[in-house]
Amino acid sequence: MREYWNAGMRGYWNLKKRTENSIRYISVLLLLVAIVSGCSGLQVRESARQKEVRARMDLSKSHLRNGQPRRGLQELLRIKDRARNIPEFHFLMGLTRMQLREQESAAEHFKQAVDLNPEYGEAWNNLGQVLVSLDRFDEAEQAFQRALAIPTYLTPEYPAYNLARLEEKRGRTDHVLKYAALSLEENERYSPAYILLADVWLEKGNIQKAIEWLEEGLKVVPNNIALMLPLAENHLRLGQKSHAKQWFARILEIDPDSEEAQVARDYLDILP
Repeated sequence: MREYWNAGMRGYWNLKKRTENSIRYISVLLLLVAIVSGCSGLQVRESARQKEVRARMDLSKSHLRNGQPRRGLQELLRIKDRARNIPEFHFLMGLTRMQLREQESAAEHFKQAVDLNPEYGEAWNNLGQVLVSLDRFDEAEQAFQRALAIPTYLTPEYPAYNLARLEEKRGRTDHVLKYAALSLEENERYSPAYILLADVWLEKGNIQKAIEWLEEGLKVVPNNIALMLPLAENHLRLGQKSHAKQWFARILEIDPDSEEAQVARDYLDILP
């Protein structure tokens, strides 16, 4: 009888132990499920926040393109705490401040953008432009050079051209020619560099050289009226009226409603 009793008690305690183990297992499992669910919920909330940040940055870009910097600023200010470590946020804020003519603030945001991402070529280039407007020429030169040194920057012609314009402000003609030519080495279709080179040679008194650069540009971008107008004017300076009239007429043919066309009409009205 005692053996049956002992066997029964052993069975009871074994069952109780298995039950307790099962309860503990289920409790741990439920805890793990709760943790995983909590993490998933956190990830969902974080993903939603990231989507909002991206959406508001996209909206700010749209407002900037439409010339509405104050509306763009409103979108950026709504996410400033969550986006303070995103380089593009500071880049957009810099562009916005530039449009609002708040150059010191723009410079600060572009600086934060390149601090977060030293390979951000566009931010370096824009930082340089703002620093030029603030007459901080040495710092601007450094910013443009940093942009030029980035191998993955897709539009190096911009900082090269901006360096040329900076050197123009400094009165260093040879440096202007150097960097304008470099801009064309990076992108031979970048017409502002041709115009700048022509202007430099015109100031140096070499009208023929100015004409040659403008003609060189028109070989690459044949219908560019921004190149045709100074070309026609330089032919006039050399007394070559027939050449000038041909180019003025060509401008009217390509884009009769442009500002260049209006200037061309004025010339044609007074030319014999």
